[in-house]
Amino acid sequence: MENKLANFIRVKHIDSFQKLRFLLFLYQHPDENETARAFAERLYLGDVPLLEEIIIDLQKAGLVDCVADHCTLHDESDVRFCLGCLARVFEDPLARQKLLDQVGNNPSRVRYQESVYEYH
Repeated sequence: MENKLANFIRVKHIDSFQKLRFLLFLYQHPDENETARAFAERLYLGDVPLLEEIIIDLQKAGLVDCVADHCTLHDESDVRFCLGCLARVFEDPLARQKLLDQVGNNPSRVRYQESVYEYH
């Protein structure tokens, strides 16, 4: 799998817990199609302006599609595959902490660590 996941995080600018958590929520709920306000009230990731900013960033990165203020996960197999890998990493407490440390500290320095990110 080489550096695919680390490159995905870096290239798609997933540089905060809020972005990661929002993407994982959309991955786990693929039929969700809500406004930023509805997501903010439901997910407790910050206030509405913060979530609007996150959505704009993720839309620019090609991860979220928005139509008439309603947003959903971009439907692309590579996006879903990488988010599936991130979701599996997020389930393991040790791997999750390492991932959060990397995402929060400096996304340009995220490195793939085979011992932590195992794909099945």
